[in-house]
Amino acid sequence: MNNPALKPQSISLTEALREAAQSAPESGIVEAMNYGRQREGLIPLWAGEGDLPTPAFICEAATRSLAAGETFYTWQRGIPSLREALARYHTALYGRTFVPEEFYVTGSGMQAIQIVIGMVAGAGDEVLIPTPTWPNAAAAAGIVGARAVEVPMSFGNNGWSLELDRLGAAVTPKTRALFVVSPSNPTAQVSLMRDDDSSTILPQISIEVADVDDVHSRAVSHGFNIVYPLTNEPWGVRRFFVTDPNGTIINVLCHIGGARSD
Repeated sequence: MNNPALKPQSISLTEALREAAQSAPESGIVEAMNYGRQREGLIPLWAGEGDLPTPAFICEAATRSLAAGETFYTWQRGIPSLREALARYHTALYGRTFVPEEFYVTGSGMQAIQIVIGMVAGAGDEVLIPTPTWPNAAAAAGIVGARAVEVPMSFGNNGWSLELDRLGAAVTPKTRALFVVSPSNPTAQVSLMRDDDSSTILPQISIEVADVDDVHSRAVSHGFNIVYPLTNEPWGVRRFFVTDPNGTIINVLCHIGGARSD
């Protein structure tokens, strides 16, 4: 057989990848992990995980599951009883009704991020990412062909702050998403404010936290400027307003079901 098309050819798997995948930078987190794995005496702070083994009751539950043959394809959106439990937990925590249909269970946090980014952005789109930040956010955008647009935060005596004018200036017709990373409080929810009928003070941004009383106590202890007192509002939230170093008024709140109501 002299047909060159039928002769064995050397194939590079790397060259077969899409350009976006080929140009993706190597993970700096993995680089740090590999550098430190074999070094004795190091305290590993490179990944978002604890330093203790998985608790026995979780290991035992996994063992029972394996013994029961629960090793096949499962429900696409997550086991129904698990999603029901998540809905009950969030209902008790935030004081409003959640239903199982609002919850999706993925194999990992990074998988969830990749799924969401892939659903809202693609080639030619832009994803805004306040920086400095977790590097995987930009990587998730790049792998789907979107462009990560960095929005630098300002650093002052009270830490990092995001200036809304700078954020707004970064928005273009191609903007599809804003990726916010909250390393110390993964329960945070951020939304922009435009009107507020209960106060003459207009906050520019709203942040939902798990325990507003704790955040208020910390704000007071640090001498932050509280411009609206800690208040239970009639629509079911407990909140206060505080200004950041740049004068931005922030509405910090939680649903009363997830905080003390004294």
